[in-house]
Amino acid sequence: HNLVADFPADFPLAYIDVVRMRQVIDNLISNAVKYSPDGGEVRVEGIVMDQELIVSVSDQGVGMTEQEQENLFQRFYRVDNVLSRKTEGTGLGLYLSRAIVEAHGGTIGVSSSPNRGSTFSIILPRDYNPTSHIN
Repeated sequence: HNLVADFPADFPLAYIDVVRMRQVIDNLISNAVKYSPDGGEVRVEGIVMDQELIVSVSDQGVGMTEQEQENLFQRFYRVDNVLSRKTEGTGLGLYLSRAIVEAHGGTIGVSSSPNRGSTFSIILPRDYNPTSHIN
């Protein structure tokens, strides 16, 4: 696989739990590699918006239908196709990833089409401060 990282030089620092957010990014990259053809490109991209930071992981893999995408972040859910039957997994990675991202005040989503790959995007608020959420 060809792993490409594309982040602007001025991508800002974010207040995050580095261990947990790395777990999310590792899971997304691992999934992209698992579900992409050999030699396919996996792209990790950072985008800076006024109020948000976006990190996306894109692949050239098998993709998913809209119905499969609706269930993707549910506990123990796995897309049922020939490739997923040959690929190990518990169906917890994306469920836990969503919980971690939401604990950071953000969202995670997917855009995909069958046979056209998938893009998973993590959207985090730029002004997130976990101490402001303590009662």
